[in-house]
Amino acid sequence: MNDAMRSTSMLARNPQTSHAVDNTDWLKTAAIILVAVDHIGYFFMEDDTWWSVFGRLAAPTFFFLMGYAQTRTVPSYWIWLGVTLTLLDSSNHNWSWVASNILLSFTFIRLARPHVQMLVQHYDWAGLALLVCVLFVALPIAGKIVDYGTEGWLWALFGLCQRMYVDESAIDVPGAAQTPASFAHAVAGSANLMRLLTCFLAMVVYVWQEQREYSFPQIPFAVFLLGIGVLSLSLCLFHRAASPIQPPKATASVLRFIGRHTLEIYAIQLAGFELVIKLAPDLTP
Repeated sequence: MNDAMRSTSMLARNPQTSHAVDNTDWLKTAAIILVAVDHIGYFFMEDDTWWSVFGRLAAPTFFFLMGYAQTRTVPSYWIWLGVTLTLLDSSNHNWSWVASNILLSFTFIRLARPHVQMLVQHYDWAGLALLVCVLFVALPIAGKIVDYGTEGWLWALFGLCQRMYVDESAIDVPGAAQTPASFAHAVAGSANLMRLLTCFLAMVVYVWQEQREYSFPQIPFAVFLLGIGVLSLSLCLFHRAASPIQPPKATASVLRFIGRHTLEIYAIQLAGFELVIKLAPDLTP
């Protein structure tokens, strides 16, 4: 058992640490703060350049965690909230076509993840190459259908490869218990290179697409590049375990709450902003 799995196992067994703040709680809290920054700039600021620079760091985190998580259940509220938020967005744009909300993209990722994982595990680099090619081909179309399109899906693929690397073996493959140790080590070695490659591809495509959309000036673009670089490095070091930094009890409770209800907080926040500008359009820049 590797260090990440051992730490997670100890967290589950020890009653004194069962309520500890997880690395995921910190990551999700930072991401939801960045989402708020992005939305405030988008809805209320005439010049939202710097708001957008920092807001661009939120989505990769959420997509990465979608790929990293092994949960297969798709909460029904993701679908109806995603549809509702899409309709609200469209109504504020004179009912023109808008890309469907990110929650619907998360739904797709959650449904597709087990099949993508089996493809990569069974066909190794050939499977990964096929997925990357499909995502690149779909790049011009997917962004018009779902928010972030294949930009986000590449981050989710990175999250999946990171999870495979952390676990050091294939997951959820029938007969995995009988897999020879040499093959398991080969899978782990491939996963290590796969996670680095998918991280690089996700980062390059994301920077390229977001710069096309926002056309950041030189200094904001440099800060954006630095932020994405730091975030990517942090995600390469990420594993699900109790955080080595444990805040005071009150702060820990807030972090755990945010970590367990991040998408609900996101949906309430976005719906609130959409309704505010719908009821008080003078507040928009």
